[in-house]
Amino acid sequence: MSYALSRLGPARLAHGAYAQATFARNPNTTLLLGSDFPVEPPSPLRGIYAAVTRLDPETGESPHGPGGWYPEEKLSFEEALAGFTRDAAYGAFQEDRAGSVEVGKWADWVVVEEIEEGIEIGKGIVKETWIGGKRVY
Repeated sequence: MSYALSRLGPARLAHGAYAQATFARNPNTTLLLGSDFPVEPPSPLRGIYAAVTRLDPETGESPHGPGGWYPEEKLSFEEALAGFTRDAAYGAFQEDRAGSVEVGKWADWVVVEEIEEGIEIGKGIVKETWIGGKRVY
C-alpha cells in the first residue's frame, strides 16, 4: 500500500493492480493470496487482515485514510480465507492434496486463539501448528 503508487503509477492501480475483490467476485478468475515476504508480512493472519480491512497490519492505517486503501476492493473474511487456503492450493496445482481440511489431504493447519471473526484475525496468536496431521508447535 505505502509504495504502490510510486512504483506502479496511478494507471496501473486504477486498472487492476491489487483489485482483490474484483478478481474474487469474477466467476472466471481465482484469487490467489499469499505472503510475498519481504514485501508483505509473512503471517497469513496479517495478510487476511489487510485483505479484509485494506489497512496496513502493522499500523492499522492506509494511504487513503481510515476507510482503507481502495476500500471498494475489500474482501469478506471468507473470500480472504479462501484466497490463502483453497485457492492458493489450486494455484499451486495441489488442490487434491491441500487447501482444505478433508479426508486424504495433508492435514496442515493452525489453531488460533479465540478472536472476533473478520478484522480481528490480524491480532490472532497461533496456539498450535499441525503438519501432516501431527502437532509440531
